[in-house]
Amino acid sequence: MESLDPSVTDLEIPTQTVNQRAYERLCELILSGRVRFGERLDERILAERMKISRTPIREAIGRLATEGIVERRPYQGNFGRSFTPLQIRNLYEVRKELEGLAVRLAIENAGQEEVDELAGIIGECHIALDEGRLLDFERLDQQFHSHIAKLSRNDTLMECLENLRLKVQLARHYSNETPDAARRTVGERNAILQAFRDKDTETAVAQIRLHIQGASEAFAVRVSKEDWSAKSA
Repeated sequence: MESLDPSVTDLEIPTQTVNQRAYERLCELILSGRVRFGERLDERILAERMKISRTPIREAIGRLATEGIVERRPYQGNFGRSFTPLQIRNLYEVRKELEGLAVRLAIENAGQEEVDELAGIIGECHIALDEGRLLDFERLDQQFHSHIAKLSRNDTLMECLENLRLKVQLARHYSNETPDAARRTVGERNAILQAFRDKDTETAVAQIRLHIQGASEAFAVRVSKEDWSAKSA
């Protein structure tokens, strides 16, 4: 290493990069179901497995607690987010109203190319489901909803939906563990797409609300079967 110019100072990994990677990795573990409902997050074990210090883990846990997918329990520790029936109902009631508004505005604003892009996302989403690539299916489903939000052209609405995104993604993963839940959504997305093509606002809003209501029911069923006992991560 003697030949390395001592003036080169861009080799150090910034703390911000380590913190962000820890956040992204922990977020992935939770959203993919590898950290289950009510499972304890052990900072020491997580740091050892990620081969980093505990400080980025602690900061990532704090950030995810703020975003609503980690629970901080006094004198007990940090745990993967769990949901009560009331919390499920509240989450999906808000989501139905926000996404119904997003669809209404999106149909007013969307051009043909943007509707075709929506169709492409839906097509890829359904191919992933047919091929059994569940995580890809979930990612593309999120992209479907995000694309509609973007087409609303309403920054405040997009910000509100973004604030719900991680909780919705967590709920989506568990909903899709319910038999036939993911398959049921195929016809709903296709109906929403057709309403966009027809500029049929009321049908599109009704279909997105039906889509979200179905997800709510599937999630409630899945949660009712979950083991809530705390375990060490």
